[in-house]
Order: sequence, then C-alpha cells, then structure tokens
Amino acid sequence: MTERIYQPELDGLRALAVVGVLLCHLELTWLPGGFVGVDIFFVLSGYLITRLIAVEILETQAFSFGNFYVRRIRRLYPALVSTVIATWLAAFLLLSPAQLENFAASAIAALFSYSNILFYLQADYFDALSTTKPLLHTWSLSVEEQFYLLWPLTLLLAHKLFGRRGMVAALAAICVASLALAQFWLDADRTAAFYMLPARAIELGLGALVVFLPALRNRWLLNAATIIGCAAMIVPMVLYTEATPFPGLSALLPCIGAALFIAGSKSDAAAPFRLGPVAWIGRISYSLYLVHWPLIVLWRAYTYRPIEWTDALLLGGLSVLLAWLQYALIEQRFRRPVAGRNRVVIGALVAMAIALSITSATALATGWAWRVPAERITAVVNPIDTPDCQQWNPQLDRELVTCQNFRERPKDLFVWGDSHALHLAPGLFKVFDDYNVYILYRSACTPQSGFGGYVRQYASEGDEQECVERNRSALQFFLDGPPRNIIITSAKRDTPELMAGITEPIVRQLQAAGNTVTVLGDFIRPAVNLVDCTAAPRLVVSDAWIEARCTGDARIAADELAYNQAMQALLPAFVSPNDAQCPRGVCQFFDGARLLFRDDHHLNDAGATLFMTRVKPLLPF
Repeated sequence: MTERIYQPELDGLRALAVVGVLLCHLELTWLPGGFVGVDIFFVLSGYLITRLIAVEILETQAFSFGNFYVRRIRRLYPALVSTVIATWLAAFLLLSPAQLENFAASAIAALFSYSNILFYLQADYFDALSTTKPLLHTWSLSVEEQFYLLWPLTLLLAHKLFGRRGMVAALAAICVASLALAQFWLDADRTAAFYMLPARAIELGLGALVVFLPALRNRWLLNAATIIGCAAMIVPMVLYTEATPFPGLSALLPCIGAALFIAGSKSDAAAPFRLGPVAWIGRISYSLYLVHWPLIVLWRAYTYRPIEWTDALLLGGLSVLLAWLQYALIEQRFRRPVAGRNRVVIGALVAMAIALSITSATALATGWAWRVPAERITAVVNPIDTPDCQQWNPQLDRELVTCQNFRERPKDLFVWGDSHALHLAPGLFKVFDDYNVYILYRSACTPQSGFGGYVRQYASEGDEQECVERNRSALQFFLDGPPRNIIITSAKRDTPELMAGITEPIVRQLQAAGNTVTVLGDFIRPAVNLVDCTAAPRLVVSDAWIEARCTGDARIAADELAYNQAMQALLPAFVSPNDAQCPRGVCQFFDGARLLFRDDHHLNDAGATLFMTRVKPLLPF
C-alpha cells in the first residue's frame, strides 16, 4: 500500500493538467487537445481518494464517512461557492436575461453536484453555446463529487465481503464495464459518454488501481514509467481535437499516461515536476480550474469576438492571479480550520445558502429583465410554436409535414429541410400569401442525409437513423404525389462538392416526376447570438459598445459566402441568397435598429420576411 506522504511531483502533474485545459480554452491552436487535462485530473483524483479510503479501511477495518465528507467539503466547497458568487456578480452586469437565467440554473446544479447532468440535457460541450455558459466546466467537479459519494461505500462493502482482493476485483470490473459503456455511448449517445460518471469511471478507476499495484523500486523502471507517461499525456494534447471520438478508447492514452506517471513519480525523470514554480501551479490548480472558464466566458460576453493572442495573454495571467488570491484567501483558510467539524459544516451550509438564495432569486425572476432597457429586448419566437404553423391539412401527415399553413389556396408550396427551413416560415407565409405553405422539418436533419452514402452525424445513432428514414419518406411522398412546388434548403453541411453531388440526383428524380424544384442556399449566419449581444444591461455595456460589438463574425461570413458561390457553380437548381442578404459582400444582420435573427444562426420573423421578399423574384414559382 502506498504511504500517505506529500509528493510535490503530483502537484506538478496537476500543473500539467490545468495548464493543458487553460491553453486549450484560450483557443491556442497548437494545443487543441488540452482538454485531456480533465482526464488527467480524474486519474489523479481516483488515485488520491482511493489511497485515502483504502488505507483507512485496511488499517482499521472500518471507515469514518463523516470525517471523509467533511474533508471533501473543506477542500472543495469554499472555493466553489466563492467562484459562483463572484461569477454571479459579473454575470449580473454583463449577461442578457436569458443568459443570466441559464447561469442561475447552472449555479444551483454546480452547488448540488449535478451540473454534468444539467449540461448533458442542454447541449454538446463543444457547440457554440458552450462559450456562453460560465459554469460549464463544473461538470467535471460534479462527476468527481458523485464519485466521492459512491466510492467509499463501494470499497468498504467489497472489503467486508471479499477482503483486499475483493476491492481490487470490484475495481477492475468497474473499469472494464465503464470502458465498454463509454465506447458504446460514443455511438449511441456521445454527450452522455462525455458528461456522465459511468463513462468516466474508467478514468478514476485507473488511478485507483495504481494504489493496489506493487510499488516500483527499480530506478530504470521508475524513469521509464515517468517518461512514457509524460509522452502519453502530452501527445494527445497536441494531436487530439474536438473531432476526436472522446472519451472511450481515445481517453485511455492520456489516462494510462497519468497512471504510469503516478506509478513512477519517485523517479529522477520526474524532477522537473518537483520544481517550485511547477508545484506552485499545481497547488493552485483547483482554483485556477475554477476561475479560468468564467473569466473567458465573461470576457467574450463583453467583447463578443473570438479570443486574440493578446486576450489570451491577459486572460491567462489574470486567471493565475485570481487563482492565487482564491487559494490564499479561501482554500487555505478553510482547508484545515481551527474550528471543529460542526462549525465547518455549518459555515459551508451558510455560504451555500447565500449562493443558492442569490441564484434561485435570479432564476425565479427570469433573469431580472429590469436590468436591460426595453428597446434592447428582442422577442424570440420559434415558428413551430405559432398558430400559423398549425393550420393542418387533413390530407397530410402531421408527423412528416410538421409545419402546415393550410389556407385553402389553389396552390401549394412545400419546403423540405432542417431548422433552417423552418426559420423561413414567417417570411414564406407572408411572401407567398397565395399559396398553402407546408414545411417538412426536423431539427438538424439535412435533406441529403440517407442518400449517396451520406449520413448526417448526430450525438445518437438512433437520431441518425430516424433522420435517414424521414428523408426517404419525404422523397417518396414527393415522388408518389401530384406535381408540386418544392424548395430544398438546410444549414450548410460538409463541403459544397459533397452536398452538390448528393443533391443533384435527388433534384433530377423530383423533376422527372413533374415537380418544380429549387435548392435555396442557406442565409449567412452571424455566428454570434445577437439577441443576447444586444440585450445586455446598460450598467457596463453602452449603446455605442452594443453597436460596435454586435456585428457578426466576418470570418465565418466570408466562408459561408464562398460556400454558397461554390454550390451555385456546382448545382444548376441552386439559388444563392448572397446578394439578397450581403450586397457587395457586406452581410446584413440588422434592418436599422431591428434585429433580423433570433439566435446565432436562425432568422426571426422580421429577417425571414425581409430576405424572402428579396429572394422571391429568383424563385420559379
């Protein structure tokens, strides 16, 4: 059994992990896989916590749950609570009502250790909206805290029933089952694989296994374990990207690397990790992890632009400074307090109650909209929720034709696509007022999915198949019916060459059946949530700053304009909206002071009406 002594090289390992995460989140392109630092933390936590629990169980044949959880509260909650309160203060000054309301929900989840579940239900870790969630990173803390809740009892029961070998056998079984589940979830539910404890137990378990392994004594083996472990952790930081299937088997490399490093941590090769500055970063790593992400998100909430290298330097330095202050003033004061156990628990509960009161009041007051001038608030309505989308034609299948505006007109217009087909609905209803307008819509289901060997990737394989089956049903619906007017449109996916090559045979089939078919290009998205950008409180964000920052992302606009131009050259039936929205290459996201989008990529009623009015003369209907 490993002795319970301070190992500065493990603080050095913490430093490697937290610096990897920090540099990745600062969007430094040469370290895209720095997110594996979280997995290194999991391995280290599994090792340290299991060592603590196992030593007590094996020495005393019992375990003090009260002492264990009080130590965990002292270690984790003071800094977490102070981070939540400080972040709330900044969020109050910067965030829109919707963003502040979402923040309040995430703060409550973080304090009650279920934020991984909340974020699993909300969104993908890497999607654009992740950069508007100041407490997104607390998902990993919730995973660890759930582990702390379950692990002592698991080890104690295994020891009571089967002894020391039983503890090892239970641990090995959990690791195997967790890895299998994580790999299965990568296909079935990738978001669950990322956020949920059962898929991450393998990482905590690898660290735990090191506790039960015989200690390495040979100097050569110690150095080899350290060097190979370092390489196995650093290589993924450089080579992995957000496109890497993760966690599952991909997570084994950095996690095994961390386990090897821990096993060989007493080696000569680990000397750089014992250096004072490196170990110091490790000691403040918990606070550094806590403060860096809110700082990045709130900076972006103020600037509404990507992080530049000067921003990265400023934010990195400020993160370290704030982490040191929190470590010295909060962590160290509460970690080993003079007060008795009851006073520690009561103090933690009082602080938590204060944070919960603030965040709950924010959530119940729907983000305290009174902070924002009325003229900055834009109504956000999803077309599917309006009565105009629910005027049903009794002869059409509501499951397939999900938005119907049946007005008993003599002509019909059908639109086939994803949510970027649906967001055109208000404009289509107004511009084509002499038509019945029907939209075959499913979110994220591009019409090309299921044809030409192409399948649109979803987080869940079941969703992929459902999209494919829906598209095949839609095509058959058009081929079996009378000649119709059809618009095919969706968000931009993959390359123009691939999508044009798949779309052309679909168009030919529909035209051969007598249909009039147009492929309408996707409008250029701002790639910035302009609703939230404009709905900022005036306390910090002036009208002049609103106008300066709420402009959309020019780099993405240029890429999307080029995408539409390429599609137009490749696909004869393609109608580009570029000139309608972006005359002379300057894209329009506002009409005067009136916003034309309801988020970072969907048109609102005003935008759909304005742009479809301009596009109508280009359509063959």
